[in-house]
Amino acid sequence: MNSALVSEIFAHLDELPIVDIHTHINWRRGAARNIGEILSYHYYTELLNSAEYQEGKLPLDDPEELTRVLFRGLDLIRNTVQYDWLMAIGREFLGLDPSAWQPERWREVFNLSVEVMEQPDWSERVLEQANIIRIYLTNSYDEDLAGLDNSLYTPCLRVEPFITGIEQPAERERMGAYLGQAIEQPGDVIAALDITLDAFSEYNLAYVAASTAPNVRTFPVKEEDAGRLITRLNEGSEWNADDRAAWQAYALARIAEACRARDLPFHLMVGVNRGVYQQGVPSGTDLLDSTSSLRGYDWLFNSFPEVRFPVAVLADTAGLELASAGWIRHNVYPSGHWWFANQPVEIARELRRRLDVVPAGKLIGYFSDAYYLEFILPKFRMYKFELAQALAERMERSLMHPNSDPFTLDDALELGGSLLIDNPLSIVGTSDTAAVID
Repeated sequence: MNSALVSEIFAHLDELPIVDIHTHINWRRGAARNIGEILSYHYYTELLNSAEYQEGKLPLDDPEELTRVLFRGLDLIRNTVQYDWLMAIGREFLGLDPSAWQPERWREVFNLSVEVMEQPDWSERVLEQANIIRIYLTNSYDEDLAGLDNSLYTPCLRVEPFITGIEQPAERERMGAYLGQAIEQPGDVIAALDITLDAFSEYNLAYVAASTAPNVRTFPVKEEDAGRLITRLNEGSEWNADDRAAWQAYALARIAEACRARDLPFHLMVGVNRGVYQQGVPSGTDLLDSTSSLRGYDWLFNSFPEVRFPVAVLADTAGLELASAGWIRHNVYPSGHWWFANQPVEIARELRRRLDVVPAGKLIGYFSDAYYLEFILPKFRMYKFELAQALAERMERSLMHPNSDPFTLDDALELGGSLLIDNPLSIVGTSDTAAVID
């Protein structure tokens, strides 16, 4: 690896503004208020729980005490990329030296973080320092978006309640309250979806999104069959696996229909098994399935050729399948590196694979999945470094490979800009993001 070339490319990429197409940012606050909130990110609580079992005793409701407890265990996770993100946050935003992250200095760091991060302009300072120009959110259907700053934030509707949540009585009650009538037939569920899409369109809704279990199957389901499923729930019966699969297929198709009618992308995040680890911390109980396949989506992709489907996967075995789908299918767009795949080894492999076989204009390079603004910069820098290495490697290979035309520095920087800015804005952009970097 030519380290000088990698550094040069990274320096250029690092100057680019950040467009982050998938986050869990609370748009009313944006940034964290102290280092305890940063450490409450499930990556840290789950890592500590894995390294030193906490028996469910982490003080998650007390940021100061959580800081004390997490500082005591940081040495156990020093080897991880998540630790690197934390060091970058401390260095870039709080001016902390690595030596500050010692157990005996926890209170000093916590007090400093409160002093700095509770300033009223803290979020604006983070945004400016990180050069973040567009953030896509994760929004619930009954969320009130009044006051949303559309110059920075773009809403994205999470649709699991319509797909899997509907089986739960509490979700049907909640959705019925939102709709203004009980959920008694499939049309009521779709009506709630339509009302949400219409309401969110006033705030330039970018896309709908769903995380799905491994090996989901899509297929046509008749309206009357879906109706019988809702009736069974309302009568107090439980669904079996076939019922669940049928409703999921029905809901995915109806959501795709709504996307087609409104020219919205449908972002799929595929392959998570929920609630696997019973002793896990909140948001730290899920795992992936290495046998997960995209083939179950064939009917959906084929039936809605007008809909753009950005797709993220978890399993490394699904990486080639996704790249192949992006290669063959016009409406599948490989999107970022999600969750367990959001680390350098997975990024490096999938990035090279996608660059080799997928049309460059179809690749959404990265999204942070961040819960606080402070995480966006270190996560994007992690990706940009791997991208710089891949582009430098492509430049050097082009000078030796008998089939390659020269791939220049200008080519590399143009391609990097496409993955990081141009493609995300063209694939999931809206009217308010079209000229975001003009």
